[in-house]
Amino acid sequence: MSCIYCDHYILYKLKDGYYKCAKCKRKFSPKRVERKAKILKGFLDELTPQEISQKYSISYATVVKEIKNIRKVIASICEEEFLKKDEIKEFEEYLYLPKTSKELIKAQNFLTIDYGGKIYNIMLSPMKNYTGFDEEKIKSFFRQSRIIKVQNHANIYKFWEYFENFIKKFKGVSEENFFYYLKEAEFRFNGFKIEVKDLF
Repeated sequence: MSCIYCDHYILYKLKDGYYKCAKCKRKFSPKRVERKAKILKGFLDELTPQEISQKYSISYATVVKEIKNIRKVIASICEEEFLKKDEIKEFEEYLYLPKTSKELIKAQNFLTIDYGGKIYNIMLSPMKNYTGFDEEKIKSFFRQSRIIKVQNHANIYKFWEYFENFIKKFKGVSEENFFYYLKEAEFRFNGFKIEVKDLF
């Protein structure tokens, strides 16, 4: 075992069961690390919170809370990966409307970027900001404001197809949480990695 914070290999075991790092002097609970590791594995295996709770005998509330944290960390990982790149191949705007709704005004609007074979997404102005426009005017607006003429959209279209299948599993995602689910899809599609130490 190494320090969860700085990865140093010298640790002191304390009487309360915690470990203290000889280098950074920070303490951590091995039980907490193990619990986070189990939840992360279940999350990466695409188990539901209830399935993770049952499989590892961890309270459902704890699992839900930790998954929220995992999604926030994943969003940061996606941001960091994007900032490492400077080559944008193509990008296009996308409107996602759940099949349960027929109102275009409830669609989520985001920009999908292909950079060096990886995908990055940016949330755009919510469609509710266009309240008062009729749907044909909205459609016309988006046709006239195409951001870029792209060659073939191959990778972008693959992501959109992946995202459509991915988001169905959740049976409804609130507007405030949509960003984190979009980033989770981006993270999984790109094959990015996350470790337990990233959660501390």
